[in-house]
Order: sequence, then structure tokens, then C-alpha cells
Amino acid sequence: MAQVNDKPVFGGCTGPFSLAGRLFGLSELMIGLYMSPEMLVELLEKCTALLTEYCAETKRIGLNGVIMAEPAAGLISNADCMTYSSVYVKQIVDRLQDDDFMIVLHNCGNAGHCTDAMVKSGAAALHFGNKADMVDVLKAVPEDILVMGNVDPVNTFKYCSEEQVYDTVMALLKDTAEWNNFILSTGSDVPPHVSWEIIEAFYRAVSDFNLSR
Repeated sequence: MAQVNDKPVFGGCTGPFSLAGRLFGLSELMIGLYMSPEMLVELLEKCTALLTEYCAETKRIGLNGVIMAEPAAGLISNADCMTYSSVYVKQIVDRLQDDDFMIVLHNCGNAGHCTDAMVKSGAAALHFGNKADMVDVLKAVPEDILVMGNVDPVNTFKYCSEEQVYDTVMALLKDTAEWNNFILSTGSDVPPHVSWEIIEAFYRAVSDFNLSR
């Protein structure tokens, strides 16, 4: 990494639907989808306005983008994800995303059922959790959108040996080798206390894979 002198710097924020769930309560939010959608829309509009201001400030101070975590949107259908998440994410994307600032939409709740809604958010990059099949995802996402994911951060990083981590990463890289828009990543945050040896095994697999091509 010492040879890389132009590392991008990203901020982070939650997505509109997930923020609404934090404010309103996730159970209440799910009930509201069916019982009081008008109230939910009002809440989402307020969340979107707040997030737009927040992301605009990160852009103003010189960050290269934000990673927007929207995991709660993976708990609903593709149609509802579009209506109650992607429509609002797209408002932020349309306002702020350009050649110098990108939005990475993360939805680790998506098991493949709402990939289409994620695509329609307009985000320049989509980040998937380990519930999704990356080959299926790559087949469904246009090649001009970056696709990131999705090594299991718990079952692989926390509970596997170095050799198992290496083999898992290498297998994913081989499975996705034909897509130029794929970027290897963990499916979500790496748990605390994962050893450096495990992390090094992850990067060693990447290095060996690249050298073999």
C-alpha cells in the first residue's frame, strides 16, 4: 500500500429507510408500510433532507464519497425497497454524485431479491453482504456500476483458519473473474479482535490471484 499515493477517502452514513427505522423503531416502521404509508413518507422525506445536508458537507470538506448503509431495506420486497428506499437514495445521488464524489450503497440485508431496486438508486457503486450470490448479482447489475462484496465477515474472518480464509477469497475471485466491475470486499464490518494473520491471508489471496492472471 506504500506505493499508492492517491487513496480515496470516504465518509459513512446510514440510508433513509434505515435511519427512519432507528428513529421510529423497526417494528413500527414495518407496520407503517401497510397501516400508515403517508406518515412514513413524511418521515422518509425528513430523513432524506438530513442525509442530503450531511453528505453535502462531507463533499464540501473534500471527501471522495460516502458509503451509505441501508440494511433495513433488505428486509422488504423489491417493490417496497424501490418505493421506500431507492427513491430517496436517488434524490441524494442526483443532488451530489458526480465525477469527484460517489455514493456507495450498502445493503447487507439483500439476499438477491432487491438488487434491481438498488440498481435504480443511481449509486455509482453497490455493496452487498454475504447473503447475496455475487455471480447472480454481477449478472443482474449493469457493467458501468461497481459491485462490491461479499466475504462473510463473521463466519469466515472470525471462525475460519488462515488457509480457509485464503481459499474462500480465492474461490470468490475466480468465480467473479470475468466481470471487470467487481471489487472484492467483506460483506460488512470485520468484527473486533480478528487477527492480523487472518487479514493478511485475505490480502495474500488477492495478491496471488492478481499475479496468476
